[in-house]
Amino acid sequence: MSYEPRVERSQRAPRLPPEQRRAQLLTCALRVFARRGLGAGRHAEVAAEAGVSVPTVFVYFENRPALVEAVLGEVQRFYLELGRRVHAVPRSAPAAILAHAREFAASVDSHPDHARVWLAWSNAVRDEIWPRYLAFEQEIVDLLATTLERGQGEGSISPEIAPEDGARISIGAAHMIARMKFSARPESEVERFMGSVVGSLAGGLAA
Repeated sequence: MSYEPRVERSQRAPRLPPEQRRAQLLTCALRVFARRGLGAGRHAEVAAEAGVSVPTVFVYFENRPALVEAVLGEVQRFYLELGRRVHAVPRSAPAAILAHAREFAASVDSHPDHARVWLAWSNAVRDEIWPRYLAFEQEIVDLLATTLERGQGEGSISPEIAPEDGARISIGAAHMIARMKFSARPESEVERFMGSVVGSLAGGLAA
């Protein structure tokens, strides 16, 4: 028999304005997808997580593709805003790359559901959501490559590294940072790893 989560009347969430309800359901959907995986999360589980009826979830996300789209859109928004905020601060290129890595590492603690969904999405190579991930990743690559190219002009990033290659190295490092954080590796190890990545991009040049 299949199991469908049921919500007791006493557990139902209070009434909320539509925008707040959608935000709440999206947060719950992120939690469900982080726990169950991109291919398993369903409206019924989101409803149970939020303490609302299943039809309420369908009001805001009319079908499963719409639910998946909303979750991925939130993950994309979160990481793009994080990166743009970090790189908008005036500082040397190595300092910007290190700051980005540190902000990302901190976000794994503060927003673990975003990180888990991102990790799953980045490995969904056989799913229909893969092209969207590649487009999202390219935006991060472009952001990092712009900073690395600036660093090469300033003499703080090795001229031997193609900016896009350095950007992809940084994204690969983000996967390892997330794994280290979820494995509860000591903060000193995470910091050392991030420093090593930035040092490899600088190529021994002064920051």
